[in-house]
Amino acid sequence: MESLDRTIDIETRRMELRGVIRLAGEVIAQYWPMRTFVHHNPLHSLEYLPFEETVKRGKQFLGGNGYLPSHLYREYLRSGRIQLRHLDAALMPLAQDKYITLGSRTVAHGEVLCACLVEGLCTPTEEPLEAHWDHDPHHQLVESLTDRLASVLTFPDLREKIQTVAQGDQAALGRWITLSHWCDQTLGTQIVNQINSELIKWCEAFLDEGHATWPMPGREKGLYGAWKSLAALEWSPCGIADSRRKISLLPDHPEDALLDSLDALAIPTELRQDYLSLQLTALPGWAGFIKWRAEERDYAWQRAYPVGLVKYLAIRLWYAKELVQKACKEELGIDGQYQAVTDYMQGNTSEYFLRRERVAGRLPAAYAEEVDRLGHQKKHGWEGLFNRYRTDVVPRQERVAQRGAAKQLCALALALHLDPAALLDNSPADLRQLVDWMKDFPESDHGPVWLKAFEAGYQEQLLGTLARAQAASTSAARRLSEHQAERPLSQSVFCIDVRSEPFRRHLESTGAHETYGFAGFFAAFIRYRAWGKEHDTEQFPVIMRAKNEIREIPRSYLDHALSKHESRTRMVHAGHTLLHDLKENVVTPYVMVESLGWFYGLPIFGKTLLPLLYRRWTAWLRRILVPSLATTLTVDKLPPAETADVLAAEQQATVRRALQERTGLRSSRITLELVEALRQRALSGESDPEPPLTAAATEAGLSSDVLTSFVAALRQQYGINQRASSRQKERITRTGFTLEEQAVTVETALRMMGLTKHLARLVLICGHGSTSDNNPFESALDCGACGGNEGNPNARVLAMMANNRIVRERLAKSGIAIPSDTHFLAGQVDTTTDEVQLYDLEDAPPTHRADLARLVEDLKKTTSLTNQERCTRFPDVTSTLSAQGAAAHVRRRSVDWSQIRPEWGLSGNTAFIIGHRDLTKTLDLTGRVFLHSYDYREDPSNRLLEVLLTGPQVVAQWINMEHYFSAVDNEVYGGGSKIYHNVVGRIGIMSGPWSDLRLGLARQTVMNGDVPYHEPMRLLTVVAAPRERIEKLIARHETLEHYYRNEWVHLVALEPEEGIFYRYRPTGEWVRIDETFGS
Repeated sequence: MESLDRTIDIETRRMELRGVIRLAGEVIAQYWPMRTFVHHNPLHSLEYLPFEETVKRGKQFLGGNGYLPSHLYREYLRSGRIQLRHLDAALMPLAQDKYITLGSRTVAHGEVLCACLVEGLCTPTEEPLEAHWDHDPHHQLVESLTDRLASVLTFPDLREKIQTVAQGDQAALGRWITLSHWCDQTLGTQIVNQINSELIKWCEAFLDEGHATWPMPGREKGLYGAWKSLAALEWSPCGIADSRRKISLLPDHPEDALLDSLDALAIPTELRQDYLSLQLTALPGWAGFIKWRAEERDYAWQRAYPVGLVKYLAIRLWYAKELVQKACKEELGIDGQYQAVTDYMQGNTSEYFLRRERVAGRLPAAYAEEVDRLGHQKKHGWEGLFNRYRTDVVPRQERVAQRGAAKQLCALALALHLDPAALLDNSPADLRQLVDWMKDFPESDHGPVWLKAFEAGYQEQLLGTLARAQAASTSAARRLSEHQAERPLSQSVFCIDVRSEPFRRHLESTGAHETYGFAGFFAAFIRYRAWGKEHDTEQFPVIMRAKNEIREIPRSYLDHALSKHESRTRMVHAGHTLLHDLKENVVTPYVMVESLGWFYGLPIFGKTLLPLLYRRWTAWLRRILVPSLATTLTVDKLPPAETADVLAAEQQATVRRALQERTGLRSSRITLELVEALRQRALSGESDPEPPLTAAATEAGLSSDVLTSFVAALRQQYGINQRASSRQKERITRTGFTLEEQAVTVETALRMMGLTKHLARLVLICGHGSTSDNNPFESALDCGACGGNEGNPNARVLAMMANNRIVRERLAKSGIAIPSDTHFLAGQVDTTTDEVQLYDLEDAPPTHRADLARLVEDLKKTTSLTNQERCTRFPDVTSTLSAQGAAAHVRRRSVDWSQIRPEWGLSGNTAFIIGHRDLTKTLDLTGRVFLHSYDYREDPSNRLLEVLLTGPQVVAQWINMEHYFSAVDNEVYGGGSKIYHNVVGRIGIMSGPWSDLRLGLARQTVMNGDVPYHEPMRLLTVVAAPRERIEKLIARHETLEHYYRNEWVHLVALEPEEGIFYRYRPTGEWVRIDETFGS
């Protein structure tokens, strides 16, 4: 019975620990693999908190700044980008109704706050050298003010101060800093760096996805198990004594090991969540990737080599426990435990203060040497040293502080356009009041005020432009007389991506083309596998899930060319594999340098000196070696009767491939009878071959031993077994869409964008992708709505569905009559070169050739115009380029492997507009706005707007926040400079050879030198729909409530019938925006 109770107790503790870790992990965001880069809010899990509070949490746990440096905001003020009236409005909630008379003026509290912002009065300044100070024009005045302040600007006794500091540090221990950090700050150790180095080493090896030549052994045991097996073989890692024995005695369950470490460190229960959060944020990149993998249970690498935050923390806390104990024992003679450390701070305040000041570099040299001597000799002279410091150094420091306050007062007077000498007419109490006003508004509080003023300027400009466009538009009246509307030459649907805005604008300028915006997955939630690829891509926003799978397959009339294509593909693949294996071998590289070095020199010279020519030459060579095949997609779902046939065909192809790989049989000797007999034998689970199989194998020249081992390999390595067959069958049943699903998908898409009447003869569904070379961030330039993948599969799926005659018949019953001469066409625009590729042109009817030719010609014109506009934004393009020059320039950027900025991507994004195109058609939004087409009159149930606000808006907000945080603190929230990037494990990048996984966007993506190219502002969402409808959706969805009430997103509604804009307040109220479009 006791054993049972103990087991229940252990399981309870494990369960409670997992719950604590789940909450602790909120401060780190998931990190997706780089090959499908997903823009996300790095503080996404904390969106239930107000924006300003979350920024503080980010500072607490990650050390990241949530706002631009104040000097950059001041530059925006000087340039006119920030208006003084917006700054005053942002300061209004902070300004008190208090005044002080200075000379002939009465100065308000708000004026002092504004001066602090504009002139940087609260920024700490260094004390100048004495020789320089004597020549300062305000030297005498400052000294006089210093004397006057001495009577009112007093400081507590140092003994009281250090008691207060010690108490504050005790309160911070476990919540703001770990014991490891405490040791580093107090004893000058490097424990955090030591632990990080160990964890990087083990995470890099364990999480590798095929990049390493020699994979880490034992990964099937999980991260904790593999580490426990291998670390026990290391000799004293980080100087930990007897490490082999200690590691070998660790519990088998990572939860138990983590609990043991927390108990050994004596971390109080109420602090454990924050303490573990601090441990996770020490390496937020690696921890974020582990968090993502642990939640993706179907991910192949996670199934094979499981990992989770519990396992990660169990390893990290073991190192922390050992190193903290070692440091505290050796340096202080105390246990490395929470209570022992807090007792030390409370009982040895003088020693603690001097040690902290020494490590921080704030002690004079003589005192620093004395601290080192006392620390090394373990002597008890701390009180004497402290008393000397208090007598000798502190008075000088206090005088410096008073002089600094006097200088601030002089600077304040100048900022207020007053004679600083007038300050001498004020009483010391008034001077103290001014100093307190500035002290109570420190630099750390300036960011929120600057941000509000920064956003107000842009919002005023954008909303004012929209209001004028709304007032001038007569399109609403034209739509009421729809029978008079002329049929457009084409209608093109582009992704809402901000890069689509210039392209749409230029396409509309070339002729009577209409354009629409729609999230780039085009309502098709699919898993997609391209022809010749072994893995699926998830073509939908990561916040959603897909139940349909699509395969790209060669067209049926290409059967004669398929075998030739496959054989050439295998030949090229074999060549790549051979070269790779030769490079990675221990011996062969020495020979390859002499024999094949020239071969590797061709790409180096070609990519460096003639990148465009080299790209054309390699593309030509690829077409010669492996000609492309015309393909189609498996949009229609198979009837149940055909599922078994498809499964058998896939398994037969696998058996045929396995025979070639493992036995070397030529395809001519592999008969269908042999393949089918082997398949049946592998599925049956029996070991002895039946006569038909024996006969077929003998004819092919396979011995019985080879046959037995081959059948075993089919089951274990190639997935020809009952369990895998069940999974394959389930996948096949998910492949394609039923006719009902197709009709619903097309209807949803058309109604959501308002394209239900007057369809053109050609409707282009255009996804987007990006082309660049030597760019680990390439997928970040692809479609965010498609999970960081190219959007053409979704465009092809929607076009094929909409062209289906039976689907159109069903749509007609729902009130959407697609003309019989309307053809849907799929395409993809390359956002680096602005070139459009069209797909499935063989499906276009001959009657549309002239329409297609006209569209292609206008798309080329659009490409040229967009190229020229794009080039005006590159900092390295200093002159206006011709159409040909701009085209050549953007193509070169896309193929130049030394180019750190092939395109700006989504940098500059600021707003998300949901409404009819008439609202923005006449405007140049400079590629900064997400545009989603929507007509509230087509959405009486409000269902479509609900999808837009909870789907595409979330994607836009994640993109916006990724860019925001990468711009305000690129070292913490961003990816740092590309110059130092190295790909690791095929999952992400590190800076240099050894670092945390870099979380966000590279510096070159958001910065133009030292100035942000991306202006970091929170997303502004403008919805052209009745407020009543929007309110119902906010009340229904917690995510929307968090966005708008916690000020992550600014919401503005355009009342369609009134033509008036209203701002949604965090209090839940709507406020009409007046003609000045202020807040």
